[in-house]
Amino acid sequence: MNETNPVSFFQEKVHEAQKRQGVLLSEDLEFYLVNLLCHFIYQSQLSKDCLALIFKQALESEDKEDRALLFKELGDTALYFSGFFQESFQRKTYDLSYYISMGSGAYLQLSNVTPHKNLSQTYQKIGESFVEAMDILTDVSEQTHQRSTLSIYTSWQSSGSNLLKKELFKRGVIPIPHKKTMNS
Repeated sequence: MNETNPVSFFQEKVHEAQKRQGVLLSEDLEFYLVNLLCHFIYQSQLSKDCLALIFKQALESEDKEDRALLFKELGDTALYFSGFFQESFQRKTYDLSYYISMGSGAYLQLSNVTPHKNLSQTYQKIGESFVEAMDILTDVSEQTHQRSTLSIYTSWQSSGSNLLKKELFKRGVIPIPHKKTMNS
C-alpha cells in the first residue's frame, strides 16, 4: 500500500492545478495554499462563527496578536470555502462575491497588522490575488468531484473567475456578463 502524506498530496494537486490553469504561483503563496489545505483536513478546524462575526471581533480587538489571528481565521475560512464549496453558495442568501470580499479584505488587513515582513508580503499577495488563489483551490476540489454546468455558471457570475469562465467555454457555454462580472 502506497501512502502519501497530506503535504505531498496537496503539493502535487496544487502543482497540477497551476499547470492546468497556466498559472505560476510564488513559492510562498503555493506553500501557504498547501498548508491551508492540510489545516482544513479535519472538520474541527472549520470556524463555527460566521464571517461577519469574525470580522467584527477582529475590528474590536485591542490586542494586536488577537486581531491578527482573527483576520487570519477569516481569510483562511473564506478562501477555503470559496474554493472548495462553491456549489453550496447557490442555496444561501449570500453569494461567492461576499466570501471573496471578506477573505481578500481580511488578508489585506492581516498584512498590515502582522509584524513579520515576509508574512506580511504573503498576506498582501493573497489579498490582492484572492480569486486566483480561490481558482487553484477550486481546481483541486474539482479533481475529486464533478460540478454541474449551472453551478459553475452561477459561481462565475458571482466571482468573475477566469477558471470558471474557461470551464464554461470548454462545456460549450458562452458566459453572458452579469453586473458583478462586467469587469472580469
